[in-house]
Amino acid sequence: MSRKESRVWPRAKAARRAVLLACVLILGSSPWAHAEESGAQVLARARDVYMKEGPRPALEIFEQALQRFREEEDRSGEAITLGWIGNCHKRFGDYPKALQLLGKALGMKRDLADGLEEGKTLSHLGLVYWEMGDYPRAIEHFRSAGQIARKVDDQRLEGSALNNLSLVYDELGEYGKSLAGYERVLELYARVGFPRGRSDTLANTGGVYLLLGQYRRAIDYYRQALEIDRSLDLVPGMSSALGNIALCHLGLGEIESAVDAFDRALELAREAGLRLDEAYWLRGKANALLHQGRYDLALELHRRALAMHEEAGSRGEVVEALSEQGDLFLRLGDLARAEDQFQRALAVAEEIGLDRGVTLSLLLLGDLEWHRQRYERSAELYARALGRAEMVGDRAREGAALVRIAAVDRRKARFDDGLEHARRALTVARQEGMTLLEARALLGLGRLELGGGSPERALELLAQGEAIAVPVGEPDLLWRLRFARAETLTAMGRKTEAVDALRGAIEVIESVRGRLREERFRAGYLEDKYEVYVELVRLLLDLGRIEEAFSTSETMRSRTFLALLDRTPRPIFLDPERRLTENDLRRRIRRLQGALDEEHGRTRSEQRQSAIQVFSAELAAAEREYQDLLDDLRSQAPGSPAGRGAAAATSHEVRSRLAPGRALVEYVVSRQSVLLFVLTGDALRATTVEVSRSDLEAKVELLRELLKRTESEAWRKPAQSLGEILVAPMERRGWLEGVEELYLIPHHILNYLPFAALLRSHAGEERYLIEDYEVAYLPSGALLSRARAAWRSGAPLLALAPERVRLRYAEEEARSVARLFPTAPRVLTGDLATEGSFKRLAPNYRTLHLATHSVFNKRSPLLSGLHLEPSAGEDGTLEVHEILGLRLDADLVTLSACDTALASGYFAEVPAGDEFVGLTRAFLLAGSSSVLSSLWEVDDRSTLELMVGFYRNLAVQDKAEALALVQRRLGGSEGRYRHPYYWASFVLHGAMGSVGEPGKPPNTHVKGM
Repeated sequence: MSRKESRVWPRAKAARRAVLLACVLILGSSPWAHAEESGAQVLARARDVYMKEGPRPALEIFEQALQRFREEEDRSGEAITLGWIGNCHKRFGDYPKALQLLGKALGMKRDLADGLEEGKTLSHLGLVYWEMGDYPRAIEHFRSAGQIARKVDDQRLEGSALNNLSLVYDELGEYGKSLAGYERVLELYARVGFPRGRSDTLANTGGVYLLLGQYRRAIDYYRQALEIDRSLDLVPGMSSALGNIALCHLGLGEIESAVDAFDRALELAREAGLRLDEAYWLRGKANALLHQGRYDLALELHRRALAMHEEAGSRGEVVEALSEQGDLFLRLGDLARAEDQFQRALAVAEEIGLDRGVTLSLLLLGDLEWHRQRYERSAELYARALGRAEMVGDRAREGAALVRIAAVDRRKARFDDGLEHARRALTVARQEGMTLLEARALLGLGRLELGGGSPERALELLAQGEAIAVPVGEPDLLWRLRFARAETLTAMGRKTEAVDALRGAIEVIESVRGRLREERFRAGYLEDKYEVYVELVRLLLDLGRIEEAFSTSETMRSRTFLALLDRTPRPIFLDPERRLTENDLRRRIRRLQGALDEEHGRTRSEQRQSAIQVFSAELAAAEREYQDLLDDLRSQAPGSPAGRGAAAATSHEVRSRLAPGRALVEYVVSRQSVLLFVLTGDALRATTVEVSRSDLEAKVELLRELLKRTESEAWRKPAQSLGEILVAPMERRGWLEGVEELYLIPHHILNYLPFAALLRSHAGEERYLIEDYEVAYLPSGALLSRARAAWRSGAPLLALAPERVRLRYAEEEARSVARLFPTAPRVLTGDLATEGSFKRLAPNYRTLHLATHSVFNKRSPLLSGLHLEPSAGEDGTLEVHEILGLRLDADLVTLSACDTALASGYFAEVPAGDEFVGLTRAFLLAGSSSVLSSLWEVDDRSTLELMVGFYRNLAVQDKAEALALVQRRLGGSEGRYRHPYYWASFVLHGAMGSVGEPGKPPNTHVKGM
């Protein structure tokens, strides 16, 4: 779904510049006569520099004038100069300082009974309140200034006050009032011959049409203003005009022209010291970069601009900056961060009465609900936004809302209603010259025509949309158009052409993804794009092109993982300031976590819900801030992933690593089926099982839930059903004949399925999968093709069992495991099992065993971790981002903790498990060959028995075989742990093979990967 038309530009406040109102005659002066200048001459020179170069170079000269007036005991000149200095600080964004100086100037002018100067300062004060979003006070001051202007019969001051009052009407969405005001101002300025004022008012008029999405009309006004500013050599005015011309280009889809104009506007703003104007144009350029798919740079510019607006207290600008940054997070799949930004923007907009900001927030919150597949809720929000936009004549947001509503109609099969809404959007787009909105409307119409049974008409409309989108080059729109064309061609039976269209869509997606530096965004960006890859896999299988289908499946799941795998890990060094920031954030997070734990530990009647809400909100904010710090550091570190990453594995590469008796099974979950690839040393085979994604998700979630009921056998029915879907088709075809070892590459919800507990009918007998196969999981076939030899050097075992987790059998488990390693095992328990000790010792051991609790952070996966004991400089939580910084040479890492195999995709926003950065993959990326971890909260006592059995088996078996043997023993026994809840949770990721004792080669039966 498209989301851009309604907020790709910052508000045109910088160009709707208020007229600066000190209207004392500008006196000429000779540059070589400064030493003999009077206060009036210095002031005139300062004003001239201010107008032409900006406030930064002028401020020092104004201060010289102030000193000269005080020496001359000229109270009037002193008051006027104070007003100018206050205006400089307003342009710097220092509103408290501006209010202080202007207030002092106003008092002095009133003491002098100078009505004209009093009116000017009132208008200046109104401008500060306008910038701060305090519209009632701004209106009060502008009206007072206008009354004084009429009383003293000064038409320039009257025009200035009316111009500034019209700016407030713009903010409040009362565009009829503001346009009428600007027209009157132009008349007043024409009478008094005030070209600079005409430039400002022309730009302000253009700002109204820009806000209303009437870009061609707006750009004409801005060009008139630019011509006047150039003739007067006014740098600030030229910056504003150029920046707003850039916004018009952006609205018209002329991206390259927009970027060029923004760069020129930014150069002039920086030259003049216009910090707020710089922030506007940074946001504008960021939004232009989004159209080019340059998300990382756009996010960096947005962050800088938002910080500048927040520092200045420009609440109206903060609304739009938050909205734009939230939209970027939404594109990158970070829904939690997006929602936070949208809600903050809405709250500020409602507080200050910014009507346009409320409308924008409604649209964006609707987009958020769309991503969550809450379509009716999104439709409600879009309808409210549409009503508000229509009421004020906001054409851009009107069209944006109509396109979105049409998309909801299509999802709900309301094709007639959808066609009506999309046609209305198309009309708005063509009337106002909004090319990107036109392409989105055509995309919506094409999809609706396809849904309504008219694929030929759909293809025609999509071709029109693509003809618009290709020259613009906006990737988000282009891949959607190509995907829709592929769906249409498929419906027409033109599958080969559909494959080409899908490959074109993937090319666009990969071009953006390859430029993203931050690992979580490389994953989140694919959230709403996985279906393109999945559909290509399905279509290639339909065409019998199995090799290509497998390669596409590997591409889908491998890109990010392989880029991380190929990276050379390097430690991240923090400068003292960032180290202090990191420590402060970690302390803040732990303090808030402790406060929440304390509240949740109370009885329900004693719990303070308001405190829980406050602590939760503060914790989320602190974790987001910490996540941002980590992302910035990792993206700047040497060896960070760049480009497209490593190539995906081919079936030939994978099959060459499969020994006899071993097979690899790769799953792809599409909307209406599960696609299965089976690779053995001599063949690649594939089949399709018809089952909808929603049904499959329901079965997996039901099985996981029923497995918790250890006294019940209700879990058997979903286990049988899933075994029939996922395993039986391969067995019936004989593809697993002679196979004893399975590498499984799950997809989507299957990442959280305990395959070991699946049931199938075998020779009239119901059997667990684990009874017939030894199983290990892989993130992709590429890991198999890139595996290192199984031999590792180093000491045999490091086992940790911290006291803080208070697991009754954790220490016994660690010591029992250690007794199975006769050669120098090391066990750290209680207070000795510190995070610092693990980081120091772990690189020197072949087997790492951690008997502890895990913490899973769904909002910020890099902050998930394992509980150890705190030590000097360490807080006792070994987090994912810290694991990624280790250099391990371990053959096996065992995470004898709860939920360690879960990751950021767990039944959540990110596609389940495919591109997560979780504990399991963190240890694989850090250098471990294999990781043993759990899929749900495990029983402490049964885990002890399973672990001891597993390590005892490791003395003579491979890791996969060792795990299978202990799971078979427990599952086949009559004891208390025969229920699969107790043993099916643990899964092996990575290599099946094991190493031998130090100084000896691996056991002869070990086959490595």
